[in-house]
Amino acid sequence: MKISKIYSNKPNVFEPIEFNEGFNIIIGEIRLPENKDRDSHNLGKSKLAELIDFGFLKQRHKNTFLFKHFDRFSEFVFYFEFKLNDGTYITVRRSVEKNTQINFKRHTASLQDFSSLPDSDWDYQKLLIEKAKLLMDSFFNLTSISPWNYRMTASYALRNQDDFNEIFQLKKFGPRHITWKPYVGHLLGFNAENLTENYELRTLIDKISEKLDELQKEIGVYQGDEEEMLQDALATKLQSATMLQSQLDEFNFDESDAKTVEELSEGLDSEIEELNRIRYYLSANIKKLRRAQSKKPTTFDVSKTEKLFEEAGILLGDQIKKSYSELLEFSRKITVERTGFVKQQMGDLEKQLLDTSSRLTELNAQKSQKVSFLTSTSTFEKYKEVSNQLLLINTEINAIRRKLEISEQIKSKEGEFRDLSKTKGDVIEKIRVNRDSVMKSETSIYKTIKDNFSQFVRQVLDKEGRISTEQNKEGNLAYHAGFVDGDFNYTSESDGCSYKKILCMGYDLAVNIAYQNQGFVRFIYHDGGLETLDFRKKIEFLKYARTIPELHGTQYILTLIDSDLPEGIEFTEEEIALTLHDDGNDGLLFKMPSW
Repeated sequence: MKISKIYSNKPNVFEPIEFNEGFNIIIGEIRLPENKDRDSHNLGKSKLAELIDFGFLKQRHKNTFLFKHFDRFSEFVFYFEFKLNDGTYITVRRSVEKNTQINFKRHTASLQDFSSLPDSDWDYQKLLIEKAKLLMDSFFNLTSISPWNYRMTASYALRNQDDFNEIFQLKKFGPRHITWKPYVGHLLGFNAENLTENYELRTLIDKISEKLDELQKEIGVYQGDEEEMLQDALATKLQSATMLQSQLDEFNFDESDAKTVEELSEGLDSEIEELNRIRYYLSANIKKLRRAQSKKPTTFDVSKTEKLFEEAGILLGDQIKKSYSELLEFSRKITVERTGFVKQQMGDLEKQLLDTSSRLTELNAQKSQKVSFLTSTSTFEKYKEVSNQLLLINTEINAIRRKLEISEQIKSKEGEFRDLSKTKGDVIEKIRVNRDSVMKSETSIYKTIKDNFSQFVRQVLDKEGRISTEQNKEGNLAYHAGFVDGDFNYTSESDGCSYKKILCMGYDLAVNIAYQNQGFVRFIYHDGGLETLDFRKKIEFLKYARTIPELHGTQYILTLIDSDLPEGIEFTEEEIALTLHDDGNDGLLFKMPSW
């Protein structure tokens, strides 16, 4: 599949662009002296990649220039002619205003003009964009990238300025590896189903882990088996509830009286006594710390001491005065640190005292209530109190049952976690076995891509280059590409901006050449990439790129600024698909004032 022609319903503003099937240049000429040193020239060469992507039915996005400046482009209708791998052609009609309604026309001759063709003569009319994508996918028939559709490979074939930061990952895919790593693995000849499944399993396992954390926080932490502890607590509470209900039914509260006496003597009184003792010691320690805090540190004046010793006829040496001054400074620092420590300790003790006092208030209220229950002679009052106790216990029973339900959910989720972890382990092993098999194969697409890339680096950059993979601790494949030294270790030289760009271009070419006899895209569009290379490497790259179409049938489209061209390099009229310049609107992609 190649790009043949792009035109519009406004040829005076957007002139038709015709591409040859081989080597194509989109060149921007800087004719005005004041623009020579500018990094950005706004000629429109970078917008052309966006426009082609629009022709590949990219969804409407607010940052795409057609919609960012909708008032300028709303009346445009664009026509994109593509050559299919079977030698026939398809033209896509898509307007800016009604961008979700797509027309298709199949034809056998190239460089057609269907801008005046009525709707009735189009083979497919006003298709909604999702249906249009399915149809376009069937037209392109890129069987080598199945199950991905043509949009995925078109993304890699259209490298814009933002897509040269990483060799394997495009900016548009963001940080989620599942959006691109399985596809790259597939291109390199690995089993992408295993790669995708491994990422999906990690997502499921992480979600279960988050859910388990939520459930565990809700149920609390128990020493021992939480289900057994909860069952024991439920049995105890149910026994108490049965006893209280029996008393209410029989109108006999002797058991409650006896239990209340037991709780007062063994429970409440003991805890109150212990807390009173703790409160006493806390209060005593706080008083001691306050007294210590109120004491002022002892001061000592060296000069006064020296004068006193002089009167007594004794001279203090300089070393003694210096040592003593240092000692005083040390004492001052110790005092400051001690003051801070005392303050912190007082804060801790005062908080403990406040908590202890609050608990004592609560226990004394409970004691008062129970004493009142014992001394009450009114059966009705005791009935009311026992009813309240039964209500409270039933509430606790419901809470325990709810926790038991959560405990069952935890057991279920833990089972899912174990099953998914086991499955993930099996998938990781499959990835390992598959990688070993691909690496050892002398006829794999992986080896072909590696050889193509190494040849590109050697021929264009006069260095040794390498593509490699490894299986990381998560079991996923990690991809590497760059320069290597004599020991075949990667060097940091390829991390620089200029070399990273040219390596991205070399990788794209290596992949495209490897798939030349399969159902794959037959074009590459690189927006820039030569800017920061030295002239000798630019010459070698252009020499290499010009041979690719003839040798491998790949259509190559490169955009550049004339100032980036090495001296002596010239292009033929057939190679130059479009010339842009900065001397007036006529030199721009869209012949209208810049936006």
